[in-house]
Amino acid sequence: MNTFPHTIHAPDDKTFRDEKSDEAVLIESMASGYPLMNKLFTFDAITFTRDLRFVSQANKLTIMTFYEANKDVPFYWTNEQDNIQYEVGFVNKPECASDGEKEIWKIIYKVRQTSSNTVP
Repeated sequence: MNTFPHTIHAPDDKTFRDEKSDEAVLIESMASGYPLMNKLFTFDAITFTRDLRFVSQANKLTIMTFYEANKDVPFYWTNEQDNIQYEVGFVNKPECASDGEKEIWKIIYKVRQTSSNTVP
């Protein structure tokens, strides 16, 4: 299994997101007034959204080449917040936008956990 490339960049920690699924538990009202909670999944995958700032043209090409090769398969990704390695897959294509200078990029990508196995 491949590993997401580590590039020299400045992750934007103000916009980092680490979210559990809204679909893991179904909550219904009962006539008694107490909610009926129905756990739908035993594994509640985390979705990570990451903004990379000041990415060079070469590193942008590395990330996009990795995306093309791994957009339909799981891969290893290390969360820089807790330094834990997760098995994840891309949720959508990375968004690339100019970051104020020629050949300097802001890349936003979203990955979702595909396995409960992690490596600290």
